Amino acid sequence: MPARPKSIVKDVAQPSIVLLEEYDALAVAIGSALKKFAPNHTAAVAHSLKELEKLANDLNPDLFILDVDPPWPGITELLEKLRDLRPAARVLVIGNALPSEISTERGSLGGLQFVEKPYELATFGAAIQALLGPWRESESRGTLRALSGIDLVLLHCAAGAHVVLDIRSRGRSGEIEIAAGQVVHAEIGKIKGEDAFTQILGWPAASFSERRNSGARRRSIGSGWSAVLVEALREVQPRAPEPRRPELPEALPDVGKKVVVIDDTEMLLIFVQDVLATAEPELRITTAVNGGEGLLEIQRLKPDLVLRDYSLPDLNGDEVCRRLLENERTANVPVLMMSGHVQQMNATAARFANVIATIEKPFLSEALIDLVRRTLAGERKLIKKTTETIVPPPIIETQPPATIVQSKPSPPPRQKIIAESPVLETLKPVPASGVMLREPVRIEIEPRLEHPKQSSAAPSVRVAPTDGGGAVLGLFLEVLSMQLTSQLQMGAIRARPASLMASLRLESAAARNAIPAETGFQIGRAQFSAEGRISSLRLLPTAMPLQPAQMRNAFEIGGVAVIPNETRARVQLTPSGTTPMTMELLAHLELSAVELTQNFQLAQLILDWPTSAVRVTLNPKAPAQTAAKFEMRVEKLDGHGHITEVLLNPIK
Repeated sequence: MPARPKSIVKDVAQPSIVLLEEYDALAVAIGSALKKFAPNHTAAVAHSLKELEKLANDLNPDLFILDVDPPWPGITELLEKLRDLRPAARVLVIGNALPSEISTERGSLGGLQFVEKPYELATFGAAIQALLGPWRESESRGTLRALSGIDLVLLHCAAGAHVVLDIRSRGRSGEIEIAAGQVVHAEIGKIKGEDAFTQILGWPAASFSERRNSGARRRSIGSGWSAVLVEALREVQPRAPEPRRPELPEALPDVGKKVVVIDDTEMLLIFVQDVLATAEPELRITTAVNGGEGLLEIQRLKPDLVLRDYSLPDLNGDEVCRRLLENERTANVPVLMMSGHVQQMNATAARFANVIATIEKPFLSEALIDLVRRTLAGERKLIKKTTETIVPPPIIETQPPATIVQSKPSPPPRQKIIAESPVLETLKPVPASGVMLREPVRIEIEPRLEHPKQSSAAPSVRVAPTDGGGAVLGLFLEVLSMQLTSQLQMGAIRARPASLMASLRLESAAARNAIPAETGFQIGRAQFSAEGRISSLRLLPTAMPLQPAQMRNAFEIGGVAVIPNETRARVQLTPSGTTPMTMELLAHLELSAVELTQNFQLAQLILDWPTSAVRVTLNPKAPAQTAAKFEMRVEKLDGHGHITEVLLNPIK
């Protein structure tokens, strides 16, 4: 794990971004993504509100990124200060999902923009580039200058907070109570409930503060609070004068080429529209948020180019392309497809003649502008670069019989996240399921590239599973600290691997037959998604079988500390002595591939880690389903990407 970034940076002339993030692994992931999507900005990390305020004074950042899950007590007052200090700065909030009707009505208006967890890298990158790009419609659009009560209500809902907001405006005062991310109460003097909520949201030039929810059950607003907020949005935040999808005449003046952009991600639409309009001001750009609306716009306008996402909520890439080809008016309209689902996108491009180019999400503005310019200039064979012809593999009889596919060494995999951090390298996808070596299988021979520059590395062989890829990973942990709630219920557990050795139980019978029973496994490098969660893990075979650690369920208390919490403080216990409490972690993974050497010896297993939920037990002989459920977050890694510390939060 790289060293924690320094929080305080001085005398930096380069434009900057400040990230508020509690967890190191996620800070590294976001920081690496920022190097890609905001290469001209430096990034600094704050691990507390005090550090964030200091960085805001020192750096004058253009953008604040706030991870509000878990909540930060006092963030309301800090945003008030930042509004006065940096009114032109923009803010991106990472948190829980907001009600869809609110997101749809609100769009990109307001002083805060939101990305929900878990998010795709393409969505995060589009938000960053849009917020730092040329937002043309309004000088205050998306800046702290526009901070309102609606923004703060949504902030605390995204944080899942328990908080009371005090709002004051022109001699009036009111309060809005939020519990577990839901608005439950609003009050102005004797006025309570939805009427008070609507009035408060409409107050101009308001000031805000927060206090901890006392825990008293006040409920004057039911589950329909989101509908009330939507109505308030319509009243107090009318749409900008230039709508996102303008009403255009049937025949546009011949002053520029027409482009229709279709994507269900609001921030990506903003990003694409802004960068294209800035680079090519004469373009006439229309946007749509789903396939049905996009088809209507294409039929009406007959554009010179369509940019569309492969995966839409109503129609996928195949269906949109098919409908365009079936309509005489739109059959010749060229399509540029955008998607992070590269395999499906390329397959669609190979089948439909109207798809002339593809671009993989996430992408940078320069790449998009270049590709759009080339397609509009008349290039019609761009897809040849991004689509591979599917050729049936030759069958070679061996003992036992096998199907072998040998290909030329492929170029290094493109890095979706900066390759400087080995923890964040993107693993090239391979087919999922089990291993079969005693029956016909599909084997791919490809270069084994640990870094883009190592192009001369010897090829390795990956066996694609065919009969089920389920696997249970067992890892022994030593407890470093344990938290208890005020009711003495289990809280967070901080632990480290007792060793790098792990057990593995495979679902695939063929895999179990192919891998010697005495094989032990050592934990290899972990790979992370853009959200900072483990996405895959490598296991390396060893000559020695696993020796189970001696379980120890006694916890010798060596220290006691009180840990603040948004509701009630927790007690943290640290162990003493040289015999720490030991437990076994069980994680359900998916066997993605078995990598073999050129001599068909086992080299390593590659396992996808689909969920952060794990089970923990003090009795390895007990059934796995009886073990306690926890959510695991990696806290520390060594320089080789090996896990050295984890945080376990109980799942109720």
